[in-house]
Amino acid sequence: MHIKKLEISGFKSFVDRTVVHFDHDVVGIVGPNGCGKSNIVDSIRWCMGEQSARHLRGRSMTDVIFGGSANRGPHGMAEVTLTFDNSDKETAQELPLEYRDWSEIAVTRRLYRDGTSEYLINKTQVRLKDVTDLFLGTGVGTKAYSIIEQGKVGLIVSARPEDRRLLIEEAAGITKYKARRKQAEQKMDATRQNLLRVGDIVAEIERSLASLKRQAAKAERYISYKGELEDLLLHEASHRLLELIVRSQVEETERAASSEESERLRAALDAREAEVEVTRQTALTAEDQAEKAQTDSFRANNDVRTHQAEIDRAAERYRELEERRSVASVERNDLATRLEELAHEREAMTAALETAQEEESRGEESMQGELDKLEGLREQQQEADLRCNELRKQASETKAKVAAAEATVRGFEQRAEDMQHRREALEDEDGRLTIEMEDVEAKRSGLAEHIDELNERKRDAAERREALSAELKELREEAVQLDKEVDHKKSELSQKRNRLRALEELHSRLEGVGQGPRALMSTKDPAIVGLVADRFEAPADLTHAFAAALSDKLQWVVVDDVDRGLELLDGLAKTGKGRAAVVSRNPRYVAGATVNGCASTLDHLGYLVDRVSFAPEDEGLARALFGDLLIVADNAAALTATAAGYRGRVVTLEGNLHGPDGAITGGAGDSVAEGMIEHKREMRELHEAVASAADAVSELLARQEALRARISEIGTALERARNDAHQAEITFMSADKDLKRSEEQLAQIQKRLVTVRTQHAELVEKITAAKLEHENAALGLEEGRTASVELEGSVETAETHAEEWRKEVMRQQSSVTERKVLLAQVRERANSVRQTAERLAKSCEEMRQRIERLDREMMECAVGAGQAAGKLFVERELLQAALTAAKIAEDALIAAKTALDEVRNALAAAEVDIKKTRDGAAAATEKLRQHETNLAKLEIEHRHLLDGVRERFRGLELATVVGDYHKRAPIDASHRSRITALQELLDRMGPVNLDAVREHKEAEERYSYYTTQKADLDKALADLEQAITQMNRETKRLFKEAFDGINAKFKVIFPRMFRGGQAELRLTNPEDMLETGIEILAQPPGKKLVGIDLMSGGEKALTAVSLIFSIFTFKPSPFCILDEVDAPLDEANVARYNEAIRMMTDRSQFILITHIKKTMQSVDVLYGVTMQEPGVSKLVSVKVNETAAARSTNAATTPAPAAAVA
Repeated sequence: MHIKKLEISGFKSFVDRTVVHFDHDVVGIVGPNGCGKSNIVDSIRWCMGEQSARHLRGRSMTDVIFGGSANRGPHGMAEVTLTFDNSDKETAQELPLEYRDWSEIAVTRRLYRDGTSEYLINKTQVRLKDVTDLFLGTGVGTKAYSIIEQGKVGLIVSARPEDRRLLIEEAAGITKYKARRKQAEQKMDATRQNLLRVGDIVAEIERSLASLKRQAAKAERYISYKGELEDLLLHEASHRLLELIVRSQVEETERAASSEESERLRAALDAREAEVEVTRQTALTAEDQAEKAQTDSFRANNDVRTHQAEIDRAAERYRELEERRSVASVERNDLATRLEELAHEREAMTAALETAQEEESRGEESMQGELDKLEGLREQQQEADLRCNELRKQASETKAKVAAAEATVRGFEQRAEDMQHRREALEDEDGRLTIEMEDVEAKRSGLAEHIDELNERKRDAAERREALSAELKELREEAVQLDKEVDHKKSELSQKRNRLRALEELHSRLEGVGQGPRALMSTKDPAIVGLVADRFEAPADLTHAFAAALSDKLQWVVVDDVDRGLELLDGLAKTGKGRAAVVSRNPRYVAGATVNGCASTLDHLGYLVDRVSFAPEDEGLARALFGDLLIVADNAAALTATAAGYRGRVVTLEGNLHGPDGAITGGAGDSVAEGMIEHKREMRELHEAVASAADAVSELLARQEALRARISEIGTALERARNDAHQAEITFMSADKDLKRSEEQLAQIQKRLVTVRTQHAELVEKITAAKLEHENAALGLEEGRTASVELEGSVETAETHAEEWRKEVMRQQSSVTERKVLLAQVRERANSVRQTAERLAKSCEEMRQRIERLDREMMECAVGAGQAAGKLFVERELLQAALTAAKIAEDALIAAKTALDEVRNALAAAEVDIKKTRDGAAAATEKLRQHETNLAKLEIEHRHLLDGVRERFRGLELATVVGDYHKRAPIDASHRSRITALQELLDRMGPVNLDAVREHKEAEERYSYYTTQKADLDKALADLEQAITQMNRETKRLFKEAFDGINAKFKVIFPRMFRGGQAELRLTNPEDMLETGIEILAQPPGKKLVGIDLMSGGEKALTAVSLIFSIFTFKPSPFCILDEVDAPLDEANVARYNEAIRMMTDRSQFILITHIKKTMQSVDVLYGVTMQEPGVSKLVSVKVNETAAARSTNAATTPAPAAAVA
């Protein structure tokens, strides 16, 4: 099992992964101090399971992880893998079975900076124990002789003989036996402890079986009564559940019918409301149509009046034009007649023209003035006619507007009346809805306040229920905890009682007391007071001192009568039952009185008699036995006291007794005496502890009873609180239903009220607009009427003025005519006929012009009359059409009003019908609400019943057991009386340990189990003792064989290493091969045989190396690591050291860490450790044997290894 290779990563200074191959028999490792050579040895030791950081030259185990350098940060993990060659089947047989067939075994250890550690064997994670077991008995291990450093060489020399035997044990292969023996001894200790515990448990079970049997019988009766009670209660609850289910089904059926009826009525109500809404829309449409028909009728009447006014105007125009044409025709006829007359006169007066020329000239001037005046009068007449026509036209238009305004005003008055009726209806409905809404709102507010009150009551009930539940839970938890505490205290009391009984039994059996005192005590003679050990009690710190002071005197028998004591001793001698000592309770001699004189000047802890407890009547006995005994801290104080002249006895706290005669008694303590003292003290303490524990148990039981009563009280209160909460929830749900129904009714009323008020607002706006239009129309009508009157007056004035101008024109025309006649006469008179003729000619010309003008005027009048006649015809046709349209509009208005009245009547009837439907729907909803409330109550009762069963019967679901009871007859009075009787029976039984049956059965099973266990433990203890005996026998044999073999080798190797002399190993205690130490006796050449302590340093080192090589010769280790072991050797001894190593390479592999040149030259492969980078170790290797020949020429001046390392 040689080392094949070593892989290091992050371990100490080897920060980078480093692989060291050990393919040769002897491998050397060299390097300057501090470069990390020994870290390789530490890594091997660490990988093999070393747990001491100090042995790895660190303060804590994490120190092996690379901690960083000047150029590198710290690593988080250290890992080392050690690979062994396991191809040698002979050495493989020493390994555990599971590793024998592996050709290689790789042991890996990892350590993380957080302290986490991992062990692997062949990449499989294992325990540390598996790693250490791997190397047991192979000579390989962290503390075996396979790893020897310079310090260990010195340790071998300076070690105690007992420590030095460890090397022989490892070579003998008994370390695994020692480990197994240690495990066996630990198992034995554990088995003895278990046996004691099992014995106590068996005794306790035996005592508790009878009590548990009685409790179990009571528990069985209780369970029987309770089972019957629970059966009856479940029977009652099942039938109640079935009743609730049937009632719920009936209510659900009725609720479904009510819901269906409610939905039907609501649907009918919605349909009727939709129909009413349609009717309302129809009414509004009818109102609009009536208003439109009214407007159309007004418009048609206005058209009739307008056309009538146009006809009147056309007729008036026609009349005026006809009159003008008639006047012009008369005037033309007159002018034509006059023209004929003038023509005759012109012919008659031609002769007298010249005579009348002078008069003609004057007459022409006068005539011209009159003509100008006539022309001016005619223009004034025309202007008056035009003015009159315009005024007539304006008067006709004003009359038409007045007629239209009158029709509009009448229409507005009719619409205002209709809208006022509609407004009053809406206001009435608004008032009715407002009153209804106030009633509903008042009801809703009352319900809301009631619900708030109910909610508060519900919350209070729920809070009380939760508080009681929480309190009940806490009390139950406290009860559970108290039960545990009671059990614990009972167990503690039982343990103390058991211990006290055991001690009392031991005391009664006088365990540890000699045969003689036991025989005297067994007589129970009245003179016997007891043993000395029973009369006194020493503190725990004086146990050793008191036991040393009295020792065998503790078994003295105290008597009241010395003579009777002598008789008892004679009887003891006769029966041959041993020897005993008796002492009087009131001795004649009391020690201590003569030696107290100098004690005050000494450094002491007081007199023993002052520190020990005893009864007053035993004071004389106490002073007789140890009245002079002075207590000191140690032997030095005791020697000081005797040297100072103290003549009494002195005892130290450790139990060393100094007598006045100079004798000092010490050594191991008297276990019997100390046991008697300790048992006495422990019995007193146990008596006090048992009394205190009994009081504590009584107090806890009282608390337990009070707590159970409180739990019962809280349970009753909780049930009441649940019922209150249940009733509050039912009342709350009923009120909540009423509130929701009121809110729905209020919402419907508010919705209708909004519609009514919206229609009212729209109607008010229409009425306001209509009033404004009416006022404007009335104002326009009044203005039109005033204007019409004014225009009629103006027309009359204008017509009068025009008539006056017409008369003026006629008069002026007559005047002109007369002037013309006079002019003609004048001309005739003045100018003769010529002048008269010219005048007459001129007059004729003027008359012809006038006739032409009159003809044109007549033509214009005729055309105007024709146009007026045509317009009159057209207007009459239009008037006829307007009359027809007015008649149609009037008929439409009557039809629209009739339709509007019908729609309003239908709307009123529909609203009456919808009110009935709404009342029916409300009644159906109320009925549905009542069914829902009943269902909710039933659901709550159902849930309350299930919760009650679930709580009372530990989570039982009632539905799962209904099938067991539904076929039984319903609960009657006899059942209920039986329930009451069972409840009273259970109450009278008081507290019952329901676990008693199980505990009794478990106790019997435990009794059987623990008695079996006790037998098994006795057998296991015997087996372990036999196994330890066998292991001790095998250990002794192996150790003896190893010791003899190594000693023989040592005797040979020592003279070889020293070139003479002799040495041997000796056992310090040959009788005890398990614990004996090993002494090294050596005699170097030319010296006497001396102990190794007297040898020089080099001799000690060579002797230690000789012993190590002797061990290797006897039991070769697969490998050996020697860390600077050759350092104290001189050059000659180094040569012999290397020679010895080379001789053992056939059996072991050697790894040498050295500074010695000869050792470097002797190795096969040399590894040099350098630290080129501060704090980081590197490895360089060279095969020495291959380079030795090439360097043999300068070997004397330059050693090969040093050159290789360089």
